[in-house]
Amino acid sequence: MPFYRYSAVDAQGKHCKGAIEAPEEAAAAHQLRREGLTVITMERAGHLGKAGGTGLVVRLGWVRSADVVLFFRMFAALIHSNIPISEAIAILHDQTPARHLKAILADIRGRIEGGSPLSLAMEAHPRVFDELLTGMVRASELGGILDVILDRIADFLESRAALKRRIVTSMIYPALVAIVAVGVVIFMVTFVIPKFAILLGGGKLPANTQLLLDVSDFLNNHAVAIVIGTAGTVAALALLLVMPETRIWVDRWRVYIPVIGPVFRYGVVVQFANTLASLLQSSITLVDALKAAAETIGNLSVRKEMEAVNAKVQAGDPLSEALARDRFFPPMVLGMVKVGEHSGLMDQAWETVGRIFEKLLVDKISRMSAMIEPALIVVLAGLVGYVAWGLVAGMLAMYTAAA
Repeated sequence: MPFYRYSAVDAQGKHCKGAIEAPEEAAAAHQLRREGLTVITMERAGHLGKAGGTGLVVRLGWVRSADVVLFFRMFAALIHSNIPISEAIAILHDQTPARHLKAILADIRGRIEGGSPLSLAMEAHPRVFDELLTGMVRASELGGILDVILDRIADFLESRAALKRRIVTSMIYPALVAIVAVGVVIFMVTFVIPKFAILLGGGKLPANTQLLLDVSDFLNNHAVAIVIGTAGTVAALALLLVMPETRIWVDRWRVYIPVIGPVFRYGVVVQFANTLASLLQSSITLVDALKAAAETIGNLSVRKEMEAVNAKVQAGDPLSEALARDRFFPPMVLGMVKVGEHSGLMDQAWETVGRIFEKLLVDKISRMSAMIEPALIVVLAGLVGYVAWGLVAGMLAMYTAAA
């Protein structure tokens, strides 16, 4: 859709300039008149989606986080080389192989050429450039440090992605062991034991052997009901977790789960600290930074508590006192925040918090893996060993009876 740059006079007689999106010039002028503006000049400035794709491609699709990081890194280098924003966007548009990102960059370039600032152009694509990123870009535009903030955004996105990968990777091996354990048990109960049941039937069997045969018969006779019941239970739990009240309750208590609870807790602390530090370093006010950082927290319970903390800060309370009432953050965080308040270096205090707790998080993840992986292996070996013991005991009992 075309983009028109205009100058106009409002109802109070003040001159204003801007850009508007409309199918044609007459429609753009009509829309401005409805807003109480008297159009002085209007010219076509660009076209959304040019050189890159359709509006459907812009709305739908998915951009990898690695492509977004690379975009910000290269964008910072181009701006640092004194290349105009619109030309830098055009260069990155031509270089990126990602089709969806290419369409988005074409759209952003059209909006910039139409008179919109970079932050406003990025806000049109919240799935790729969330409120946190656009807020940092907006602050850099006001401070004239766009190249510095773009580099800082790339660093922040890389650290956030690395944290997510570290947590996800730590869960992969235990999950695979658990899946293998369930698969082995199902295979033995549904295929192996029934074949032995034919050989072992008709005589008095040991209790463990009889238990295996009874469990196998139950699972085979009620397989459909078990599958439906399991699917229904999973669906019900998924629906409950979608409800905010349930999510808040689960998020509140999962940080207290032994072994894995500290990983959830420290993960939230690291993400919040790094986000808040990046925002404060971008010259964003503490209140706005707290609000934006809280919205990035996946734990709904902590997010709700941080909204209350932000309200206390707006009322005039020091951040350290507001966090002390929250009780989620460890005492070390409160101490660092107090130091930041007294020294006036709050951004550096939160950056230090993120660095310290990231190391603690790595240690917690290592400990969790060291405890969970052997436990799962022992459970898997125990299940397979019990099945084998039951079958051998049954065969020995049958041999003894025959002798």
